[in-house]
Amino acid sequence: MIDLNELQYFVQVSQARSFTAAAAHFGVPKSSVSRAIAGLEQRLGVRLIERTTRSMALTEAGEIYLERCRRVIEEAELADLSIGAMQAVPRGRLRIGAPVAFARFMLGPRLAEFARRYPELRVQLQITAGESTPQQANLEVLIRPGPLEDSSLLARPLATIPLGLYASPSYLKHCKLPKTPADLSRLDALITACGPLGQPAEHTVWRLQRGNDTQEVRVEARLSVPDPTINHQLALDGAGVAILARHGAEKEVAKKRLVRVLPAWEPEPVELFALYPARLNSSPKVRALLEFLRDGDR
Repeated sequence: MIDLNELQYFVQVSQARSFTAAAAHFGVPKSSVSRAIAGLEQRLGVRLIERTTRSMALTEAGEIYLERCRRVIEEAELADLSIGAMQAVPRGRLRIGAPVAFARFMLGPRLAEFARRYPELRVQLQITAGESTPQQANLEVLIRPGPLEDSSLLARPLATIPLGLYASPSYLKHCKLPKTPADLSRLDALITACGPLGQPAEHTVWRLQRGNDTQEVRVEARLSVPDPTINHQLALDGAGVAILARHGAEKEVAKKRLVRVLPAWEPEPVELFALYPARLNSSPKVRALLEFLRDGDR
């Protein structure tokens, strides 16, 4: 069985080139260090250190073993730091970026609860859009639909946002209620989409699912906006049919301000991820936020 103390003694002896200095570093008798190195060599069946009365040097096997031991000790120290970070109190500034719809309908209403739970945190919420990374936006955590192809970032799945087709009763009163996805092409489509330069899109394809059946419908934009919260309001105002997050839209259905259109057919849900730099994986404040958001989705 590997004895971490033996490895630590061996690394310190190798670096100091002295048994006496290594013993002083750890505050133990020189004989303890000598016995540990002798036991290590006996267990491995190879000499690691050549000793003379005046000097010492690593053997070829000792040089190879030294590099491996350093890595083991570094990993052990990181493990200790990770556990310590888990037990630490989240404090300081936490900068979060999120799309406007998620910030408004899901994160915003819970921020006060999060602040009460962690009184030593100062939270800054920033509305984000596009393909920016946490580093580019100067954030600790970036919430966005879908992960980014960046190996320096960790991506934690946060939530699946179910979507639906909705319109106001006043709008549906003046048009024929659609019975199939194909019927949507004759209605006024409210689109949340932008082109590559941020310009409004003139059309899009709505992909709808019913069980194992999938249909795609090309719709022309009656109104095209970059912000889903604007689309939510446009639907309430009777401007047309929109794909909305069911979390917010169903509250309006209960108030009879919106109607679910083609309820058997569902647009593909949005997968939300939290992205953050790998170096912050053990950060108490980042872990606190991720656990809080995950608990809220249960």
